[in-house]
Amino acid sequence: MKNIIIIGAVLLLLLTSCASNRQKLSPQANLNLKSANVYYQQKDIEKSLEKALSLYEKVLQDNPQHVLALKRSADLNLFFATAIEPKKNEKDGVVEYRNMDKAHSAIEYFKITYPRYNMVLDVLNTFPKLNEDERAIKRDAQKKKESSWVRMFRIGQYQFENKLYNDAINTLEYVYQLDPKRNEPLRVLVAVYQETKNEEKTEYFLNKVLEVSPDDIGIIRMMGDNYYNRQMYDKAIPFYEKILNVRPLDVNNMLLLSSSYIELKKYQNAYEVLVKVLKLEPNNKDVLISAKELARVLGNQAAEIEYMKKILTLDSSKENLEEFVFRMINFEKYDDLMPYAEDWYYKDTTNKTAVGVCITIANKIGRKDLEKKYGDIFKTLQ
Repeated sequence: MKNIIIIGAVLLLLLTSCASNRQKLSPQANLNLKSANVYYQQKDIEKSLEKALSLYEKVLQDNPQHVLALKRSADLNLFFATAIEPKKNEKDGVVEYRNMDKAHSAIEYFKITYPRYNMVLDVLNTFPKLNEDERAIKRDAQKKKESSWVRMFRIGQYQFENKLYNDAINTLEYVYQLDPKRNEPLRVLVAVYQETKNEEKTEYFLNKVLEVSPDDIGIIRMMGDNYYNRQMYDKAIPFYEKILNVRPLDVNNMLLLSSSYIELKKYQNAYEVLVKVLKLEPNNKDVLISAKELARVLGNQAAEIEYMKKILTLDSSKENLEEFVFRMINFEKYDDLMPYAEDWYYKDTTNKTAVGVCITIANKIGRKDLEKKYGDIFKTLQ
């Protein structure tokens, strides 16, 4: 904190010399300015700094664009703000927050510093030509303006992390308004509104982030997920498709895209997406099951059979065998079906249906020996 005042003392001398000829004050304002400068030098005495600030404010009442008074008042408010602003410490995995109860007071100070440093820059920009000292002052004001913004944003983050959601919203929305081209506060606001289950606000600020960063894949995904979770699948699809174009190997995105198509009964689109997934993960049983079901809905018999066979190579449970056997009988495809029917029977030797199916298939393929074998077994189960 002392560094702010020490640096300020140096710049004070520079400002006094360079601004006196450019900016005029009334006799009383000049007296207030000189008195403020004296109090300002007593940097170790807080009451003196408060008195200096009060006098600089009176100077600004006389001339609201007086660079020296603007800069000094901004520096003093920054000094007071940094003395009480919230802090975050992390050691050995333990996070500790300090001064959270003073967050509002600190923000009020920063709400003064940011526009005043901005005013310093605006006034200096009206000068026809800046000398070396004025350029140094301009650099310092720019740096501290940025510092004020960053510190306010950081407080908003801390408020969010401490689940002070209303406080975080107020802080972050204010910070965003100061510089709408920056998306950092927007991203935290998205997180705040997600935590508070405010879907409309989440959507609003996701759109705001996309205005600033239209190609941000993370935000595009969040936008799609926001619509997906709200069952607004038609709005989710364009975002998932955009990700697919940029990241064609993103399996999770493709699954969400396919699911969205299914919800809208666009089964061919959903199926085509799953085909892409299976090229990347040919042994993904869940995807194989979904692709099989879609092939069935679409009447794609060859694809359905292919997927059922692949599923059986991964999981030859009696349930999967039963489904395969009955589907093949339905398709009247008996060739090579007997081994699957027998495998089903061997996994459940008391199942009359399995035995009956073996008899039927044996009859269809002309295997009298097998027909008799399973006929005899069937009698034992009566």
